[in-house]
Amino acid sequence: MSRGRAAISSIPIVPEEGSSMSPSILRRSSACIALAAAALALAPAQLSAAKAKLFVVYEAEHDCVVYPNYPKPGVKGQKLGWTIPKGDTVIWRYNVNDTWAVVSDPSRSRKRFPWWGFTRKSCIGRSKTQKDYPAGIPVPSRVRQGRSHVASSGWREVDYDQGPTAIVQHGVRLRKNGTLRDRANFVVGNVFAEWHVDVTGITRSGGHWVYVYSPAARKWGYVEAEKLDR
Repeated sequence: MSRGRAAISSIPIVPEEGSSMSPSILRRSSACIALAAAALALAPAQLSAAKAKLFVVYEAEHDCVVYPNYPKPGVKGQKLGWTIPKGDTVIWRYNVNDTWAVVSDPSRSRKRFPWWGFTRKSCIGRSKTQKDYPAGIPVPSRVRQGRSHVASSGWREVDYDQGPTAIVQHGVRLRKNGTLRDRANFVVGNVFAEWHVDVTGITRSGGHWVYVYSPAARKWGYVEAEKLDR
């Protein structure tokens, strides 16, 4: 038993001198002590996860060329990439491998699609001054793990290589731009309006996200159902 828990459990419940304590007050006092003990008993890892900063900002050490999808042969739309200039801010989310990282560009966020993309990890410098995270820290070396409030460690595995499954509808047009996500909602790619995807019968979050395959991105992932023209 930890020192904090022992101290609380040993607090005597004693009425004031010359008075008596009713059973109801005694029960309430005991309940309060139990709640306090439970709070102190929270594992440090749980507290760490709850405080984990999900989106840490870094300075671009060099010009960061960002691609909408992982660069590999046959992927379309890569000419829609952009550059985050040296010295500007880049938000690191996770490393796909030792070379490529998934990042977000805050200067484009919700203004110009896409703002998530893939860039070379080597172009990202050290963390900038920000709330709840120290400056001057390099990008983590972890691969396919992103910061999380869910996992007790504060880090969660990215299901980047989500496998194929049965298709129930081929060639469904996308009405809007959208991101491809894994089951934990990490971005694994982007899809553009007028592209076509193959739709499966798998959904999550009450049908809000639908599991699809994008031939243009050459990627499996979850896309928001409202983006699909069906």
